[in-house]
Amino acid sequence: MFSRLVSLCTAALLLVNSTVFSQIKNDWENPQLLDVNKEASHASFMLFNSQQDVVADDYGKSPFHQSLNGTWKFTYVDKYSDRIKDFYRTDLNTGAWKEIAVPSNWELQGFGVPIYTNIVYPHPKNPPYIGENNPVGTYRKEFTVADNWNDKEVILHFGSISGCAFIYVNGQKVGMTKASKTAAEFNITNYLQKGKNLLAVQVFRWHDGSYLEDQDFWRFSGIERNVFLFAMPKATVWDYFLKADLDPQYKNGLFSADVNVRQFAGNDQNNGTLTVELFDKQGKKIFSQKKEYVLGKDSIQKVSFAGTIKNVLKWSGETPNLYNCVITNTSGKGVVTTTYTGIKVGFRKVEIKSAQLLVNGVPIEVRGVNRHEHDAVTGHTTSRELMLKDIQLMKQFNINAVRLSHYPNDPLWYKLCDEYGLYLVDEANIETHGMGAEFQAWFDKTKHPAYLAEWAPAHLDRIKRMVERDKNHASIIIWSLGNECGNGPVFHDAYKWIKERDNSRPVQFEQAGEDWNTDIVCPMYPRVGHMKRYADDKTKTRPYIMCEYSHAMGNSNGNFREYFDIIRSSKHMQGGFIWDWVDQGVQTKDLNGKTFYAYGGDLGAFYWQNDENGVADGLVSSDRTPDPGLYEVKKVYQPIDFYAKDIAKGIITVKNRFDFTNTNQYNFAYALLRNGETVHAGVFKADVLPHAEKDITLELPADKMNDDAEYMLNIVATVSHQSETAVLPFNHVIANEQFAVKGNYFQAIVAAKSELQIKKETDKITFQ
Repeated sequence: MFSRLVSLCTAALLLVNSTVFSQIKNDWENPQLLDVNKEASHASFMLFNSQQDVVADDYGKSPFHQSLNGTWKFTYVDKYSDRIKDFYRTDLNTGAWKEIAVPSNWELQGFGVPIYTNIVYPHPKNPPYIGENNPVGTYRKEFTVADNWNDKEVILHFGSISGCAFIYVNGQKVGMTKASKTAAEFNITNYLQKGKNLLAVQVFRWHDGSYLEDQDFWRFSGIERNVFLFAMPKATVWDYFLKADLDPQYKNGLFSADVNVRQFAGNDQNNGTLTVELFDKQGKKIFSQKKEYVLGKDSIQKVSFAGTIKNVLKWSGETPNLYNCVITNTSGKGVVTTTYTGIKVGFRKVEIKSAQLLVNGVPIEVRGVNRHEHDAVTGHTTSRELMLKDIQLMKQFNINAVRLSHYPNDPLWYKLCDEYGLYLVDEANIETHGMGAEFQAWFDKTKHPAYLAEWAPAHLDRIKRMVERDKNHASIIIWSLGNECGNGPVFHDAYKWIKERDNSRPVQFEQAGEDWNTDIVCPMYPRVGHMKRYADDKTKTRPYIMCEYSHAMGNSNGNFREYFDIIRSSKHMQGGFIWDWVDQGVQTKDLNGKTFYAYGGDLGAFYWQNDENGVADGLVSSDRTPDPGLYEVKKVYQPIDFYAKDIAKGIITVKNRFDFTNTNQYNFAYALLRNGETVHAGVFKADVLPHAEKDITLELPADKMNDDAEYMLNIVATVSHQSETAVLPFNHVIANEQFAVKGNYFQAIVAAKSELQIKKETDKITFQ
């Protein structure tokens, strides 16, 4: 009896222990553990010593900045169980470790296997668990800190780490981060020592957050954006939200600034002065306000500024006028500390009225593309030169808008789009496609993260970090909650949070359909019938802008004009974003040394989950060579159209599809061709206001068209010296058209040689 009782108690104890053990989660498999000791998100900025350096915006010139980019020590294992668990030890022998470039993706540096998959997860589908086949990369870097940083707080900044990263400094655990594509920052002041310091980072390739990062792209890992230290005084500007709005007449600028001053532990400078100033491109000061502050018990204090700028130069995708905002913080008595920071701002108003998306009171036409961050050599680590190349090609092919699919981009991209003029949809780093998506097929909402309360904080964290980081950029005109991720309660909560935090932009969410938590109806690959029904429905209160359409895989984008025939048939149909911009091929060499662009299944991934060439669906090839379909897109997207009114008399109609630009900013020319050869050419002026049209009569010499030959009229609009920019060179063709005036060359040939001529020879037959 006693023996049986002991057995029952032992069994019960084992059952309890088993239940408790099953509830214990690894840090990388716990969606409720978002991060450890990670700083709250804030606007991207750097402190400088002068106003001029703020305007130049070169972090390398700041005494508060120290780059950690470069060569790091690195070691890699395919399974997490084989990782070095005490990787952070300062006395660890790393003599056998390799070296790796930072930033980079380790799969493109010779470690592990690059995997391309669209929907199916590259790990077992059992959220939040990953399983044993979880690669781990471990990094180490030695650095020293300048002596004049001793009285400052030192923040460690990772622009993006793809994977779950554990960060140690000098053998002590600093923190942990999971969400990629936005900054992970840690205050490492208390971990530093004089002289050499050791930074150790261990990254798990897969983690619970990987379930939210199921985008249609290469699954690369590692420290993939810039790493740096930045120093901050004990009382410093920590964040700012600059709103450069317009009055109801879209004439005067309504400027406001909320500047957060943060005091760190040990601060003894309780008083200070903040100055906010705006300068035009000539350096003339057009706004200045100064306010004193007294820091209290709270670590963050907000100081607000506001004012009106008369007859402000407005920002749009066509006229990207920017002003330099400089924020000066002066604090301390006796020893005074002054720092400068800021950003370029653009005055513009984004609204939805009468079921239309308006910029500066004007309904715009969205001629957009989706864009992944992709370099054929370096993967998700991209350069300024490549960003500028993309912007130049987009501008030259009449693209005016980009959806950042499907995650926040490198902060530099937004600055360049502010400067050169592209409308952006900034999208949160959320896609759970492998668990199911609305409007595609049935999925189990009892297991889908978007519908489970324990996953809600992870969703909201990613959305909030995007908004807080990017909120000051004029180019962002729309926020997006994510992509192919369901429409659970968390997305209704996220919509409400954004609207409260930022009332200056609309929010779009394809997964909402026509639910209330989207300001724009933004379907994905709608059928033509669906488009027509929405276009014809006068009761609709929201604009219709397709988040994805005209899939650009292979020699695609045909019949593209059919989309815009429908879009231009109704005021609340306003365009869309083509899928997608660039083929995501990876440059490599075959066994014979010949260069080719690898896709899914290549580079060692043949026996892994892969979606083959589905990654190569861009308008431009991996090396940015335009595909044939892009020329079709350029034609339909062209901002000036020409129509034949009475072509025999040389009368054409010029339709201006620009939203803010008069056609008199461009040069116009025409050529009359006889059987393909120019017999007459000329130039003409077209002074047509935006959204207007005007008839133009061209001088066509009747005496040169008195035979039965074929006569065609070519029209071109080109960039003038007045409209040329760094990305749109003089004489670049932005629009063209061809009209048949009279005759038909091929019909004449057929008529002249109506009988089939057959010539037989010994070894061939010729038909003519």
